[in-house]
Amino acid sequence: MLTNFKQFKMPRYEQVRWHIQTLLTESKWDENTALPTEQEFADKYQVSVGTVRKAVEKLVEEGVLMKQQGRGTFLKRPNFEGSLSRFFKFRDKDACYVVPMGVVKKAVTIEAVDAINKKLNISKNKELIYIERVRIVENTVMLSERIWLPKSMYQPFVGLAPEDFENLLYPFYYKACGQFVSSAVEKLFFITGHVDSYLGNEAQENLVKVCRVAKNLKGDPIEYRESYGLAKDFSYEININ
Repeated sequence: MLTNFKQFKMPRYEQVRWHIQTLLTESKWDENTALPTEQEFADKYQVSVGTVRKAVEKLVEEGVLMKQQGRGTFLKRPNFEGSLSRFFKFRDKDACYVVPMGVVKKAVTIEAVDAINKKLNISKNKELIYIERVRIVENTVMLSERIWLPKSMYQPFVGLAPEDFENLLYPFYYKACGQFVSSAVEKLFFITGHVDSYLGNEAQENLVKVCRVAKNLKGDPIEYRESYGLAKDFSYEININ
């Protein structure tokens, strides 16, 4: 029942939407497992099927859920690799576009960093997990990444060796720690004067820096990331319909 919202003037479909989103977060829902049917949700929350349908459609519009014809409704994992391809275009030796392979080079627990803790919206004294990662195409480093995670959310990563991390980090966050990245905010800058040991660039070379704050289904920050790439590889592309 929707007893939690009796004191609020909130549309019932919004109440159902909030309950479904909370269910997905707290139960660490498997993205390969279909959600209960609209009728089952209607029975659970004692509302009409139409109210449930409106709540589900809202979550589909927000990119939280996706419907598959004949299979049901599922948790949707955003394609963050698509973000990478918007900013950079990498080709292999055959001139075909490729997605770089991710390789973790370093993973350690560090003391709090005030500026980073603020971005993650955690107390200034909370420890962090710090990761250095590169993106490689044919043995050449194309992107260099610095990643900070709240240690309290990623305890299974403590003491993990770099080779234990998988190529795609976001599915690994979810599998190992139950942290589901639902959305992200990115800012892009052109910079000089930054020398990156993985890129092997000179100080005078132009770099592109992409700063990302990734968030969970509740909208809480669960990762802060800085990605660096050579400006010569930068390419912005968007389709306008």
